Amino acid sequence: MSQNYPNTPGSKGGGASKDAAEKVVTRAAKLRIAILELMLKGYRLTADEIAAQMRESVLAIRPRVSELVTKGDLIKLKDRRKNVSGMTAHVIRHKDSLTAVDLPQPSTAKPRRSAPQAMHSDQNALFG
Repeated sequence: MSQNYPNTPGSKGGGASKDAAEKVVTRAAKLRIAILELMLKGYRLTADEIAAQMRESVLAIRPRVSELVTKGDLIKLKDRRKNVSGMTAHVIRHKDSLTAVDLPQPSTAKPRRSAPQAMHSDQNALFG
């Protein structure tokens, strides 16, 4: 592991693992900030649910959540929920978020038209 873990991504050895960890430092920092901003809203989510909310890969988010839990910024709750894999994972909350907040429900917006309306009533006769 890196000496700076959990502040920077770590590796268990040298070579490719170490190179990969060094390459993702900037992206990892941005992801950690985005995770904290999301979780400060009061949500109670698993790492995979966080990834879904952020539209990111679980492979990018799970390590960042582990880092934030190790630092104490996020807290594992006793509750567990199933992931897509069928395994259960801890529900996480932000350390400063004591009141749970439900995720907003998706809006039921009307589907958008695929093409704009004709500008002139005779346009369809000419081009339709």
